[in-house]
Amino acid sequence: MAYVWGRLRWAATAAVLVLSGAGCGTEPTPPEYYPTTEGANTQAGQIKIRNVSIVGPAPTAAAAAGSSAPVYFSLINAGSAEDSLVQVRAEGVARSVSMSQSEVRVPPLALVWVGTGPYTVTLQDLERPLTVGQYVTLQMRFKQAGEVTVRNVPVQMAGVASTLPSPTGFTPSPSPSPSPSPSPTPPASPSPNLSPSPSPSPSPSP
Repeated sequence: MAYVWGRLRWAATAAVLVLSGAGCGTEPTPPEYYPTTEGANTQAGQIKIRNVSIVGPAPTAAAAAGSSAPVYFSLINAGSAEDSLVQVRAEGVARSVSMSQSEVRVPPLALVWVGTGPYTVTLQDLERPLTVGQYVTLQMRFKQAGEVTVRNVPVQMAGVASTLPSPTGFTPSPSPSPSPSPSPTPPASPSPNLSPSPSPSPSPSP
C-alpha cells in the first residue's frame, strides 16, 4: 500500500509540473493578425510595414521576365490620424506596379492586410526572372508619412499565399472592463436557542 501511495504522489507532482509549464512563456499570437512567414519590416512615420514578401514560383521554377508577381504585406497605423499608401515602385525589378485601389487607407490604431481581399499590389512586367530565395527592394509612398525604401524583400514560393490570413482589416477592440468583485458574504449567525451538548459523564471504573 505504501508503494501505491508513493506512485500516486509522484504522478500528481508530475501533472502539476506539466500544467505549470504549459502556462509559462508568451501567449500565442492569433494567426489572423500576423502572417506565418517572415518578410521585410520597416517603418514610415507612424506606419509600421510588416512582413513584406513577393510570392513567386515553385521552389525549382522562376517567374519569367515579362510576367507578374503579387506582393503581400501588412500596414499598422500606430498614430492617431489616418494615412494612406498611394504608390509602390520596384525599380530594376518590374516596369510597373499595379494597385487594386487608388490608395490603401489605414485608419488610426488599425492593421490592414495587402494581398488578400480588396487591397492587392502586383509587380507587372518583370524586368528579370525571379526565383525563390532572391531579395529585392521596393519603394512605398504614403500620403502623410512620405516615401520609404523597403529592403531585403524575399521572394517566397507560391504555397505561401495559401498560408496568409484572409482578413483585410483589423481594429483592436478595447480591453474588457474588469468585473466588479462580489461582495463578501457575512458569516452566518449561530442559531439561537441551541445550547452545547453536555459532555458525557465518564464511565465508572470497574
